[in-house]
Amino acid sequence: MAKMQADETPLSSSSASPSLKRPEFVVEEYAEASLQQGKSLGQVHKELSIKVREVRQDLHDLINKRYEDFLALNTSLSGIDHTIDDVRPLLGTLTGEIKRTHEDFSAKLEYIDSRLAYRSAIREKKQMLRLFIDLSQLIDRVESILQESQFLSTASEGSSLEYIKCLERAAVDLGQIRYFVSKGSDYPFVQMAANKMQAIEETLHRALEVFLRSQIAQYLGGQHMDSGSLIACCLRTYSTLEEDERAEEIMRNQLVRPFMLDLLDDKMSQNQLSGTGKGMGLDPKVFESIVHQILEFVRNVAVPLTNAIHNELSSPIYQHLGTRVFWQEISASTISALPLVFVPGIPDRFHKNYLTARHLMDEFSRIFTLAAAEMQANGENSGAGTKTSVLDSSCFAEFSRKWQLSAYFSICKKHALSAILKDSGAGQQSSPLKDDGAYPGSKYFSELPDGRKGGNGDEQHANAKMEKDKLDTLKRQYLLRRDWAARAVWAIEYCWSSEIYLEPLGTSFWHLTLQIVSWYEQMTDERISQLAVKDSSELAKNSAAGEPEIGELLDYIHDMYVLRHQLVAYAKSVIFKKLSQSTEADAVVNHRNSPNAAADREGVATADAEAEAEAAVSRDAENLVTDIVQRLEPLDRTCSYALKNMGAALVASSCNNLGSQIRRATSQFRHTNREPPTTPSPFISKLFSALRSIESQFLTTQSDNNNSDGGGGGEMDSSGMAGEQEFRDRTRAMLRAEACAGISQEMAKACTEALATISKTEASLQRLRKTRVYAGGSSGAASDRERSKKQQALDENALVPADVDLRGKKLSSDNDKIRRQIWLDVTEVGRIIGDHGAHAHDEYNDLVDTIAPLGPA
Repeated sequence: MAKMQADETPLSSSSASPSLKRPEFVVEEYAEASLQQGKSLGQVHKELSIKVREVRQDLHDLINKRYEDFLALNTSLSGIDHTIDDVRPLLGTLTGEIKRTHEDFSAKLEYIDSRLAYRSAIREKKQMLRLFIDLSQLIDRVESILQESQFLSTASEGSSLEYIKCLERAAVDLGQIRYFVSKGSDYPFVQMAANKMQAIEETLHRALEVFLRSQIAQYLGGQHMDSGSLIACCLRTYSTLEEDERAEEIMRNQLVRPFMLDLLDDKMSQNQLSGTGKGMGLDPKVFESIVHQILEFVRNVAVPLTNAIHNELSSPIYQHLGTRVFWQEISASTISALPLVFVPGIPDRFHKNYLTARHLMDEFSRIFTLAAAEMQANGENSGAGTKTSVLDSSCFAEFSRKWQLSAYFSICKKHALSAILKDSGAGQQSSPLKDDGAYPGSKYFSELPDGRKGGNGDEQHANAKMEKDKLDTLKRQYLLRRDWAARAVWAIEYCWSSEIYLEPLGTSFWHLTLQIVSWYEQMTDERISQLAVKDSSELAKNSAAGEPEIGELLDYIHDMYVLRHQLVAYAKSVIFKKLSQSTEADAVVNHRNSPNAAADREGVATADAEAEAEAAVSRDAENLVTDIVQRLEPLDRTCSYALKNMGAALVASSCNNLGSQIRRATSQFRHTNREPPTTPSPFISKLFSALRSIESQFLTTQSDNNNSDGGGGGEMDSSGMAGEQEFRDRTRAMLRAEACAGISQEMAKACTEALATISKTEASLQRLRKTRVYAGGSSGAASDRERSKKQQALDENALVPADVDLRGKKLSSDNDKIRRQIWLDVTEVGRIIGDHGAHAHDEYNDLVDTIAPLGPA
């Protein structure tokens, strides 16, 4: 066959679209792209025609290239059918063999499964039979043991140990019976055995309870020396039965509850006989007696018993027997019998009773912790695990939560604020003090012999007098001058006094302290602002008229500095120590459990850890100080503002007639032919008389007089001296700086005006004389006259004319004498300012440089 030829010649590649030349040409994509490009239908048809011719040409080329393979496609496949017919019988035979083999294996597997199921059933029946036999034997054995125990219970006391051991063996067997019954609960025989097991349990529990109660009674009566070990054996039996909570309940009811009921009934009758009625709380002495007897009971009864039990038992189940038996019943009985002891009806009693209760908890914890530590040191109870403090028990937390500390703090806060608000006009009409009022501690909450509060008018008058005496004592003691500062000290001391402060309320009392400081800051700030404005107006009129207000203002400023030093010292010495006491125990425990503690035990130095701990303590103390200082910062700024106003008022008062005084001092040299001056004017020293008067009257040391009146000492240390010194130094420095700068500025202005007047007068006289001379002169004098006018203008504007230099010269004219007097006065002002350690104003310094030629040398 001849090779096929292309019927059409393909178009040039340049005439076809590039998209048509891609090997993966798809008609749909090409059509969509053409529509997006905006091609017409004729263009698309033309390009597709070109593509058809190209494809046809490629087909022709492929046929021509592989022509022989193309012809082979038309050749028939002969012989394949005969081959398939020959293989088909063999395949059928192989399939039949495979099916028969599968059937044989399936039959054998079914036989094996049936045999295995039969053997499993036989095994299960055998196990059940063994279970029945073991269960029957255990029940028979337990019954025989219980019969033996009944015989031993009627024998002599020497058989108590054998009796409890029999019960213990019965408990072990009963545990196995429970296991078998739970395992075969579906079988009728086991269900019958369960009934017997229940009867055995009841018999065993009854026997154990009777035995435990009898041994507890013998232990309390001291009739049997081995009662502690026998009780331990009984508890071990209960533990085997997993009935340890039941054993603890029996011990609470039999061992602790009778003691607590007798004790509380007896003490409550004593409390009623002492005159304390319902709602008045419990007498602290009665509660102290109750706690004392409880601790004696714990030492004499609880500790020996728990030690004996721990010696016998290695199980950790009864490690907290002290809390779960003794403390739980002690706290429950106290809560039930003494509900009013937890209520701050009379806060003073509540405070004392709470401290007594804390003593009870701390002592209880210490007793059992020391006992456990001693046993562990002796190698006893080594398998009990790590010892922990009994205070970790939830029983202590529950007992502590019963105390209504928030209500107690509310009462204390009310009394503390009433002590300070009374003097601030906040609506308090009477003092909160009762009885002697000497200290706002227990005297705040004291009552009359018949249990009533308050008193008649005479008592209120006496209370007011004693309150005034207390405030006077505080002011002498802490170098204070005003009642507000003394009341703030009084209220803060009240919060942290041993008669009021409670450790769990440390944070609350600290916030109350900051609230008291804020009250003092606000009240004093307002009063100082009022006095600062009033003093300025009074001093501007007459320095003597404002002296009472000046004294009051400086007293408030003085108390701010002193009180700040006192509070900082008090925060470091008292408040921080009390706040840190609540975390000391935790810190010790944490240190013992830390890696540093292990290093200590191995002899490794821990200097870095100790330094870090000290640094942390120092940071905590500084945080308290920072809180107090920040609360007083607005008041400190107000004090500075008030002192600046006072200094400005001093300047206005002292320099009121400064210009006329200078004119009066210099006028004595006009046409009097007096000798040249050699001393400053007398009024110069009077410019600073108001400042000196305030310093001598209000800024002198008063601590010696205060201490001589019986003050000194107290919780706040002598840091008040430092506060008073800071007050004197800062007040004196600020007043001197403000007054000296102001006076020197006013002096510079007045002297500048006086010198300018002299210069203008001289220039006018000179101009008049030269005008007369030039009037009869020649025509060439015009230029000299013009130059003279310019020089006179310069001399008229200058404080010291260029041709005036009095240094080393004999003064003859009146103006030179006046200039020398002004120089002496200005120089004297500078000397006085230097003596005060202050700085003059810049205008004054410029004036001193300008009038230097007016000096003697």
